[in-house]
Amino acid sequence: MKKLETMGQRIRALRREKKLTQGDLAKIVGVSAPNVTGWEKDAYAPKADPLSKMAAYFGVSTSYITNGDESGPQLDSGGAQLNVLDIEAFKQKYNIPDSEEAVKFVQTPTKPFPIQKRYVPVKAYSKMGMDGYFTDMGYDGNAGDGYVPTHTAGPRAYGIKGTGDSMFPAIRNGWYVVCDPDAELVPTEFVQVCLKDGRCTIKEFIGIHNGVLSLIAVNGGERFFFEMDEVESIAAITDIVPPSQHRLEHPYSH
Repeated sequence: MKKLETMGQRIRALRREKKLTQGDLAKIVGVSAPNVTGWEKDAYAPKADPLSKMAAYFGVSTSYITNGDESGPQLDSGGAQLNVLDIEAFKQKYNIPDSEEAVKFVQTPTKPFPIQKRYVPVKAYSKMGMDGYFTDMGYDGNAGDGYVPTHTAGPRAYGIKGTGDSMFPAIRNGWYVVCDPDAELVPTEFVQVCLKDGRCTIKEFIGIHNGVLSLIAVNGGERFFFEMDEVESIAAITDIVPPSQHRLEHPYSH
């Protein structure tokens, strides 16, 4: 393998060798796509968990990724190293038109297997108004609102059903978003913000500066500002899920 100058160059080369997008790699190692962009630009290094997942997936040592050391143990590319099933072939095989909705598979020399997914409960909220606000009805999952899948969200994650056109076209009426209160907040990505007066909203996260939360409307350029004293919680949105993936009962409960 050609020795490359920086960690970012090595990550980019490994990703391109597998014909993965930055979004594909992000889902495989459990981070957001902007994290991968930052790694490849050498803006910052991956943390220990995604680094080890990345090394195992590409069949190289963590020391190779971080400093180019090729003396560490590497997986045999003809044996234990995983091969990526071409995404275009996978989409055709399972009649999935959109790459973002296609489940990423890896395969061993014998048979393919999916990246582990699990189901999170859908929280009950009032219908979203044209102003984009809604309120928590105080129960989830067992209230009959069902479950949606996620590949990356943490154990405290939950789903929300988008209603109305306040977030169109980014989030369509009837689609679901998965919110993870433990995930990293990334500028320009969507978040759910709940205020202390009981209102919640989904917006594009810009940042928090001098105690002020800055957001942009999902469906346009309108900006919103909230004092952090007004904010009850902020949760990153990790998945946007089509209605076809919704289940009334937990698939693994039987």
